[in-house]
Amino acid sequence: MALDRRRFLALLGAAAGSAALGGCAGFSGGRDDGGGAASDDEITFTLWAGDAELVAFRAIARDFEAAEGIRVKLQQVPFDQLLTTVDAGLQAGQAPDVFRVTYTDLGVYSSQDALLDLSDHLPGGYADQFRPGLWSAVTRDGAPFGVPHHTDTSMILVRADAAQQAGLTLPTSYDEAWSWEQLDEALVRLAGVTAAQQYATGVNWQQFGAYRWLNFLGQAGGRLLTDDLSAPAVDSPEGREALRFTQSFFERGLVPPTTSTKGDYVDELFIAGTTASVFAGDFLLPAIADAGFDFGATFLPRNRDVTAELGGNAVVATADSPRAEQAALFLQYLASQEQMARFCEATTVLPTRTDLAGGDLEYQVRPDLMELFVAQSEAITEDIVEQTTVPSFNEINAALVEQLERAFVGRVDAEAVLADLSADIERALAP
Repeated sequence: MALDRRRFLALLGAAAGSAALGGCAGFSGGRDDGGGAASDDEITFTLWAGDAELVAFRAIARDFEAAEGIRVKLQQVPFDQLLTTVDAGLQAGQAPDVFRVTYTDLGVYSSQDALLDLSDHLPGGYADQFRPGLWSAVTRDGAPFGVPHHTDTSMILVRADAAQQAGLTLPTSYDEAWSWEQLDEALVRLAGVTAAQQYATGVNWQQFGAYRWLNFLGQAGGRLLTDDLSAPAVDSPEGREALRFTQSFFERGLVPPTTSTKGDYVDELFIAGTTASVFAGDFLLPAIADAGFDFGATFLPRNRDVTAELGGNAVVATADSPRAEQAALFLQYLASQEQMARFCEATTVLPTRTDLAGGDLEYQVRPDLMELFVAQSEAITEDIVEQTTVPSFNEINAALVEQLERAFVGRVDAEAVLADLSADIERALAP
């Protein structure tokens, strides 16, 4: 299966700009190591995984083999090599049967007919088991090309000592989330409250995470793309309002100057005590909890609207897999209620199934905060999903990195930045 060269190069650029997760390449499974699948009772699964994720995937693979008699051979690669590994396999006719993919990358593959259309492999009403916005992330023209395995999103984490000294009470109900004005007031109070050189916050829009700036755009009532997803819509009064608001974080010294879209990852600065708070995803809770200080969480701010970014991953099967039925069966097993709950609880991520959305999972790390993250994920709307899963989104996100860097570090006026960003998006969307 040959991929369009332009899209292939875009994938390479996006992968190079992403943070690598640990792990060495190689196949592993329930019993032994080896090469690719050789029979109908084996399928190959290419993935990146952190330590807890790999343990969970291996356990699920073993149980799937016991239940269905089909062995799953895991090929673990670093995150920044996943796309090039899969693409090389597609080009050579040696693609894995199944692979893990971010929602924002999935559209590139489905638009190039590289993924298995699951329409004839899933039972009737299968889509109803998932939250509509997240199910739409794995569909194109109404056809499913994967299963939404899990999601994640951001909230604001605040060090307990800083909140206490600043006199802040963190909203724990979504209806009470801070407005932009209240967020601004809280950040001013947090700056330097426990140490003279401590910044108020850090926002997680570095590198591939640049698209998280779209939370502010959506909160202002703006859009990245037009309703039909065919043209840019970011150069608007709402876009300028969102950009000027976030530029002010740098202008007033509320965030470290090194935390622009090409700067330092903010979770590390929060752990080090450089910032009193941080915008962070649920998947970071284990590392932050291990740092040994107390912290709380509150919701993303609201303005005209409430929004939260689409994070997480899908699992897909390749179109030319000779084991399509077995691959589709494994996807359904991964996304079943029992196995999704098991994976989410072990890895501190959020479910996509409607029957797991009640926040009653038995999380191993900070279950009190994970309940809030589950509530925050309700703001991942179908509208947001559609805009961030267009086939050219990686090119658009790369443009966000460059243009937001100009705004935050170069202090370029918002009107000029958004005009240039709009032109970049037009080029990315062009056939």
